Amino acid sequence: MKYSLTPLAAIRLAVIAALIFSLSACISAPQDKQKPAKPVADNSPSKPKPATCPTVSVKACPALKPHRCPLSPAARIADKLLIGGVENVYVAPPGQVFTARIDTGAAGTSIHASNIVTFEKDGQDWVRFQIDHPSIATVIAMERPLARTVRVKQASSEGLERRLVVKMTITLGSLSEQIDVSLSERSAMTYPLLLGRNFLRNLAVVDVSQRLIVK
Repeated sequence: MKYSLTPLAAIRLAVIAALIFSLSACISAPQDKQKPAKPVADNSPSKPKPATCPTVSVKACPALKPHRCPLSPAARIADKLLIGGVENVYVAPPGQVFTARIDTGAAGTSIHASNIVTFEKDGQDWVRFQIDHPSIATVIAMERPLARTVRVKQASSEGLERRLVVKMTITLGSLSEQIDVSLSERSAMTYPLLLGRNFLRNLAVVDVSQRLIVK
């Protein structure tokens, strides 16, 4: 027995078939995966790297110690010889070198003497004495004409000390003068000779911070 479809039923069947086909196509078709974007090449010129400065090691400068330059033996100030607070001095007579203390506070020059005796010779007053200071190796016996007598005030006492004075030639560096030298007991002093202003005046400038700088 044959069944015949009406035109309307045939249309409905065709629409249903089309819908089923389109649905099956959507299900079976693979979904496109989103591909990652390719990086765009940077064609701009590369920037130069900054130059690396070399490391400089800083060395500490050595500490400089103050150094006092030695004075020249011929050093002069205002045309005067520069001398220290202690100097070697040549004394004639007796023609020997003594270490002397330079004292600008003393008016005169004095030398150690012991066993002092005055006597007369050829109608003139003379004096005999010995230089036997502890700093001297041998005792020196001397006789000199008496120049005069002075009275000296001692710092250790209120009284005046009577001293005999003789003439001696004192030589210090380029300076040489014959001056009055008083005879004094200086065995307790460090130096047998004290050089005062009667030799230094107008001839020398004293730097008490120096010693033995004059040759």
